[in-house]
Amino acid sequence: MKTFIASAPRRRRPAHLAALSLLLAAGCQTGRQDLVDRRPDREIEVGPPPPGHVKIVGEPVPNWKPADMFAAPRAGNPLSWSPLGPRPILDEFWSGDDDASGRVVSIATHPTDPDVVYIASASGGIWKTTDGGLLWSPLTDELSILNHGAVALDPISPDTVYAGTGEYTTDSSGDGLFRSTDAGVTWEQIGTAPQVGGKISRIAVDPTDSQVIHVSGSRGYVRSIDGGDTWSLRLFGSASDLVVNPDNPDILYVGRYGDGIYRSINGGDTLVELTGGLPTSGLSRIILAIAASNPNSVYAAIINNSSGLLGLYKTVNGGDNWTKMVNTPDFPNPQGWYDACMTVDPADEDHLYAGGVFPSYAVAGVIESTDGAGSWTDITVGALGGQLHPDQQTMAFGPDGTLWVGNDGGIWKTVDQGQSWINTNATLTVTQNYNIALHPSDPAQLIGGTQDNGTVSRQSNVEEWPQILGGDGGFAAYDTELPTRRYVTYVGLSVYRLLGGNAAYISGPWGSDPVNFIAPLVMDPNNTHSLLGGTNRVWRTTNAHTLASWTAISTSAVSGGGTLNAIAVAVGASNTIYTGSSTGRVYFTSDAANWFDRSAGLPGGQVSDLFIDPTDPAVVYVSFHNLTGSRVLRSEDFGANWTNVTGDLPTNVGAHALAVDWRFDPPALYVGAGSGVYASLNGGANWIKDGTDLPNANVGDLAIDPVSKRIFVGTYGRGAWMAPLPLIPGDIDADDDVDFDDASALIAVLLDNPLDEDHISRCDLDMSGAADGADLAPFILTLL
Repeated sequence: MKTFIASAPRRRRPAHLAALSLLLAAGCQTGRQDLVDRRPDREIEVGPPPPGHVKIVGEPVPNWKPADMFAAPRAGNPLSWSPLGPRPILDEFWSGDDDASGRVVSIATHPTDPDVVYIASASGGIWKTTDGGLLWSPLTDELSILNHGAVALDPISPDTVYAGTGEYTTDSSGDGLFRSTDAGVTWEQIGTAPQVGGKISRIAVDPTDSQVIHVSGSRGYVRSIDGGDTWSLRLFGSASDLVVNPDNPDILYVGRYGDGIYRSINGGDTLVELTGGLPTSGLSRIILAIAASNPNSVYAAIINNSSGLLGLYKTVNGGDNWTKMVNTPDFPNPQGWYDACMTVDPADEDHLYAGGVFPSYAVAGVIESTDGAGSWTDITVGALGGQLHPDQQTMAFGPDGTLWVGNDGGIWKTVDQGQSWINTNATLTVTQNYNIALHPSDPAQLIGGTQDNGTVSRQSNVEEWPQILGGDGGFAAYDTELPTRRYVTYVGLSVYRLLGGNAAYISGPWGSDPVNFIAPLVMDPNNTHSLLGGTNRVWRTTNAHTLASWTAISTSAVSGGGTLNAIAVAVGASNTIYTGSSTGRVYFTSDAANWFDRSAGLPGGQVSDLFIDPTDPAVVYVSFHNLTGSRVLRSEDFGANWTNVTGDLPTNVGAHALAVDWRFDPPALYVGAGSGVYASLNGGANWIKDGTDLPNANVGDLAIDPVSKRIFVGTYGRGAWMAPLPLIPGDIDADDDVDFDDASALIAVLLDNPLDEDHISRCDLDMSGAADGADLAPFILTLL
């Protein structure tokens, strides 16, 4: 919910704060309004992404099995991926111009080794450190999905790790519960989403019996008493939290969303709602914390329907009676549906911490009480150094008293009760990319728009990326004439022009338009000074480099009652434009004035991407976020008729992003799914999933650089990645054309003339592993 312009030098406070004041004045996102789908009542507000937002949900790999984590490269897979970062994000303003990475939502500390910590990132999987946060390693890149809500260790056998998938607060998709018995090396699924819930909020293992596992989340409270072989639903509804009495694990507490706190005294067999002093109305999410030193002391932070604090309640008799602690700051306000957490010092029942937002623009960040919630101190900014990123998500104590805090910027720790904060994000790569933009001439440079870590820029072949705009970053573009001039966006189509150390706010007069949280902004490929933005209509400026005066060139009809998700402009024809909407409508114009509905024959749902053939504007591809049926379609007559080219793309794989390599005939197609990338080299008939070199992260965006012949992917949870594009069969000299020059190269190899290894690999047309006479026949067929 923040934005600002960041400066280039490391460790220097940004000077440009105009954007910050503009957006802070806009307010904050309201909380969950409905227990069923828990979606905010407004389409777009400043704040975190709305729960269930189409760009963040993702989906699991269909028919995943544990062997897939170590599978050999898939036959025919054309891409070999390499990570680009950011690792970490540099100069992140809200981290005190320090490192940041991405959202961490759960922490599990080893019970005896303070250097061993596991974290669950919101959509980048489970990570582990064995040296106190200096080096983090991913453990679950090839799990069926990287969306997570909880991680926990078995107190008896701490090398047994539990990973709960699906982020409870944002409604991202999950695939149940996974377990590793070898400290994260291998994993098995022990509970499906129908069994344990698709969004898991907390996992607790009985400290005296490892066979007993408790899980809360979107299904309610479920329990297994046989190590995960079977599961039973003990409390229906939506359970936002649970805690277990460490001295007597038959006693446990469950917070049911919108209802109240339930207690069991028989290990979860039966649960009874607690009433003594607790509110009975106006409540939504419930956060619980239990004192290990005296488990009769339990704290409950109850969030109200407006995402503020209804009250912090405390019991000292195991839940029979509760007292509202009236001096507690409204720390969750205004985002308690999203970021609120609490923990109690295991050595002192009166020493506790609570996490909210950030004190400079909200009520509190991280607050501490040493007198049982009688009074509080904000410690978000350490008196002796360091500060936390906003939006606190989780807290946990290590065995040595170290407090770990996870938030939207990553993971921090303090060893002196918040007097100083130690940033441990340097080797963590869990950035959530909504979109990426490629530099027009330097393939080493790109821009990424991220969730709550701003717009970041890769400036050379290193994994460290500085932040250039704060808050949430969306669509971006380089000025092709002057690439140091960049256009970037914040949520709701707030547009900024960056040049050197200067920034200009250049949004148009669309303040009353419905608009996406992440709204499209594209550059006209024929005019670097022309930008087009989408609300529920199309806006255009032809002087973005100066005054940036905007004109609406469509009515709201193009959005079909929704908002625009995608805009594409034809090469060589600036007035030939296609749009795709959140209601599945595709519109076309050839004069930027008269628009025609081209939705007949399309499947409905939400459009994700549009691509126009650079040599023929009548040819266009459209993709949909849908999980079934037609998801990728092609038209050769300006959208008048559509052909389904989804082919054998598996059911339950969404086309959340699309890229088209026009060098091939038919074009090679790439789909960014909720768990990885699928490629088709035969026009969409057959699709091949990526190999184990690309994590199964939700894909935010795909982009192809036709000059360097590379494809880039911005994942929503594992940063950005790159792969060289496959060669055109028979294009041995790599000039994007199969001709008699390639015949000369092939003959040179067959005559044993010295050629580099790359040329030899291009000559292996029959895929035999060698360049020999057998490649001549397939080459002649290609040439013909």
